[in-house]
Amino acid sequence: MKILYIKNNSERNKAFQLRTTIYEEDGKRYVKKEAITPEAKKHIRHMTESYEKLSKNIIDPHFQLVPIVEKSERSITFEFIDGESFEDMFKKSKNNPQALQKLFDRYLSLLKHSFMTTTFDHSTMVTKEMQTVFGKFDYSELDGIECYDGICNVDMIFSNLIEREGTVYLIDYEWAYEFNLPIEYILHRTYTLMPQEYKNMLDISFEHARLYHLMERHFIDNYVMREGFYFIKNRYMKLNLPLTDYIRVREENIEQLEKRVQQVQQSEKENKERLEHAYQVIKLKDKQLEYFRLKNRLKNFVKKLIPGKKPAPFPTEIEDTKDTPSQLRQSSYNYKEPLLSPNILKELESFERKPLISLIMPVYNVDPKWLDKAIKSVEKQWYKNWELSIVDDKSTNQATIEYLKSIKNPKIKIKFLESNLNISGASNKALEMAEGEYIALMDNDDEITPDALYEVVKKINETDADFIYSDEDFISPDERYVNPHFKPDFSPDLLLSHNYITHLACFKRELLDAAGHFNPKYDGAQDYELFLRLTEKAEKIEHIQKVLYHWRMLESSTSLNSEAKPEALERGKMLLEETLKRRGIKGSVELTDMNHYFRVRYKIQNNPLVSIIIPFKDKPELLEMCINSILSKSTYINYEIIGISNNSEEDATFETMKRLEAKDPRVRFYEYDIPFNYAQINNHAVENYAKGEHILLLNNDIEVITPEWIEAMLEHSQREEVGCVGAKLYYPNDTVQHAGIIMGLGGYAGHSHKHYPRQNPGYFNRLNVIQNVSAVTAACLMIEKRIYQEVGGMDEVNFKVAYNDVDFCLRVLEKGYRNLFTPYAELYHHESVSRGYETTPEKIARFQKEKDSLYERHKEILENGDPYYNPNLCHDKEDFSICAE
Repeated sequence: MKILYIKNNSERNKAFQLRTTIYEEDGKRYVKKEAITPEAKKHIRHMTESYEKLSKNIIDPHFQLVPIVEKSERSITFEFIDGESFEDMFKKSKNNPQALQKLFDRYLSLLKHSFMTTTFDHSTMVTKEMQTVFGKFDYSELDGIECYDGICNVDMIFSNLIEREGTVYLIDYEWAYEFNLPIEYILHRTYTLMPQEYKNMLDISFEHARLYHLMERHFIDNYVMREGFYFIKNRYMKLNLPLTDYIRVREENIEQLEKRVQQVQQSEKENKERLEHAYQVIKLKDKQLEYFRLKNRLKNFVKKLIPGKKPAPFPTEIEDTKDTPSQLRQSSYNYKEPLLSPNILKELESFERKPLISLIMPVYNVDPKWLDKAIKSVEKQWYKNWELSIVDDKSTNQATIEYLKSIKNPKIKIKFLESNLNISGASNKALEMAEGEYIALMDNDDEITPDALYEVVKKINETDADFIYSDEDFISPDERYVNPHFKPDFSPDLLLSHNYITHLACFKRELLDAAGHFNPKYDGAQDYELFLRLTEKAEKIEHIQKVLYHWRMLESSTSLNSEAKPEALERGKMLLEETLKRRGIKGSVELTDMNHYFRVRYKIQNNPLVSIIIPFKDKPELLEMCINSILSKSTYINYEIIGISNNSEEDATFETMKRLEAKDPRVRFYEYDIPFNYAQINNHAVENYAKGEHILLLNNDIEVITPEWIEAMLEHSQREEVGCVGAKLYYPNDTVQHAGIIMGLGGYAGHSHKHYPRQNPGYFNRLNVIQNVSAVTAACLMIEKRIYQEVGGMDEVNFKVAYNDVDFCLRVLEKGYRNLFTPYAELYHHESVSRGYETTPEKIARFQKEKDSLYERHKEILENGDPYYNPNLCHDKEDFSICAE
């Protein structure tokens, strides 16, 4: 046997991974397809069955399938057809438009007359198998077109059709299925593989091109390549290449990829440094301009006249910035250990409830110096009614064991296990010793602040909370307190994206007993899994907006190295999948851009109609950009676009409206010529024109980026507990314009992470995860129609132009719904291009009146603070920077 060619499809899903070998034996050539994985044996069997079924459907005597000469459970061998492929014919004809068109016409005729055909009817022909292979789309638009009858072969492309002695052979029937596939889809598939210059020579168009494109993407991405991996395309072992040479080539490819990754990382680092430098230059220019303002010039002049006073120097130097991760660049943070005052001592005595708090600490081979610091931090607590339950999980470090044996404090219980049970098992053993009404969790190398348990008990007395968590910071390797995590109040959707609670967590023992103890199945992510179960049953969850826990940054800890516990990543995904099952949620869990952050993707139910409402006045170029981006990029197709013209005057606007309506029947325009009142225009459209179950408010200066933007919003809008859903919007320069609205910023409301670079993860990756927010901008806002109507729509009396979306979201929040931001719906926002800014005295007066109305109606949240922000973060900036105090 002489090997002529080998191709490994190891990049595919495991169920389809095959090795194709062309070899010569006894003067004849053969093609052998062999399963690489055990899962792929089913695919081999499928090909054998497909040969028999396809053969029965052939109606053209000059068309045949390549014969099978040998088959087994793991492989199948065909005769090698030595002839001219349609791909070779195409290459010969590519410079001759007439010959190219003739070949394409012949190919179309072959598709239509090779197998039995019928007429497509989606109501009877769209099977579960077809939806698995090509996706759950609306196939009704294909009704009436010609399709294959009963069985089809997806891969009838040019390269798989070979002509020999007047007969055309189909040499590949890997992808044959027993459902009715439109012939035009296969034609479109072949057409898309052609270079553009040759497509231009052909007189061909596809009425259903968009649907075919969606089908193709689903077939490749979600079926053939699901969980697969593209290595280096077209790098196959050919011409009897020795195996050692093939391995060497693969290793060279890997080396090249690694070098490319390093180059990209270095480039990213340099770009960040340039951006940081540019930002500091801008700040310097701002300071220099401020220096020359009249009031500052007068101050400096007066200082010159007063003995001992020096005028401020002219700013000339750029601030020094260290090349550290954005999360660590918090120069204003300075943790100061609190002082025990006489008033606090009185308060401690006056507490009506003084519960015993049991701290749980599993120990394994920890350095005694860190364990000593951890225990001493407990012993320094102002609140004295505590106990510490330590369980050593069969440590092999003798120094750890000796230190534990030296502890004499009667409030500290210690148990040495005879076998290693891992962290969940050890924690459960510690719980068996605990006698407290409340349980608190603590790692064996971390520290708690002296006021930690005092603050917890204070919260218990104030609220009767059954689950409490606090803010935290990190202890750097050089023993500095850095990187404070100032958390939001309880955010259920953020918790499904990431264990943001971490430390300090304290909860009622009866809550723990009701929810269940630690589950060893999720070791490495055991706290996360426990918190999800506890918060499901908790009646009162409270957040202490204060650092009470210091998390030590060690190489063995995820606080410093997110890859320190690789098993925690997969178990985090597993526990979220289990959480969905437990809660009866149909959906899936995906890993994201950063370790230990996840995306829960909810299954969209019943394919509901979405009504997209776009108010506008003239600016036809913006309108066309907006609507064309929806039509051309959106993968969700069950929507209607309702354009509301408000006092448009330009002929070009009305011509654009007619053209867009003619382009797609889903687009409709109406005129509503009242004095501009954004709230009233949207209310009018919802009540009179919107037919959908969900409303999507959209500005006319929005441009779609992510094709699945509607699905990303709809998966949450459909949830009973969710009200308003907001998207991630960028300025045209790829900086963040909107990632949720924070109440209280600037005194009223501001945008989260405004002007952050698009690739920046934000404060603790908040720019990249689904999370609850108080409000979102109506520049792109989805909500279920029934909720829109339940709250009475937007307030068209008090908020005609500004803050109508903020007021609307807060009223939805008051009804008990949760508002939400998703980073998976990304769009450009050419902000205020269409309407401009508040510049006239009348507009300024109206804007001030709307600000006053917002404060009057929503005084509580403005004075008490946004629950999804934190008072330790600045309120005069939109960048999550830390307050100086």
